[in-house]
Amino acid sequence: MIAVGILAIGFVVLLEAHIANLKMAAHSQLRTKAVLLAEKKMAEIESGKTRNAGSRNGDFGELFPGFRWEESIIPVMRDSSLKAGFLRAQVVVFWEEGARKESVRFVTYLVE
Repeated sequence: MIAVGILAIGFVVLLEAHIANLKMAAHSQLRTKAVLLAEKKMAEIESGKTRNAGSRNGDFGELFPGFRWEESIIPVMRDSSLKAGFLRAQVVVFWEEGARKESVRFVTYLVE
């Protein structure tokens, strides 16, 4: 009888570990998707598609439901000797995981 009790406790512990592993895998999958979406938005900024100073936001449409983005481009410095300025570009991708709100943030500096 004691052996059955020990086996039952061991089984419950293994089951809890497996459930925790599944949760971590799901979280990792969502975070990876968010990073790839943020990289895509940052590539659009770097390519010059959306390099105007200001803030914008939106979502990724039906292909990626639940993911939203915000981008901001701010002039940070102007060098008169070089006749160039620098921009600070930031992209943040948000999503919800259960009751938690998650996000990834990318920042880069660009020459105007």
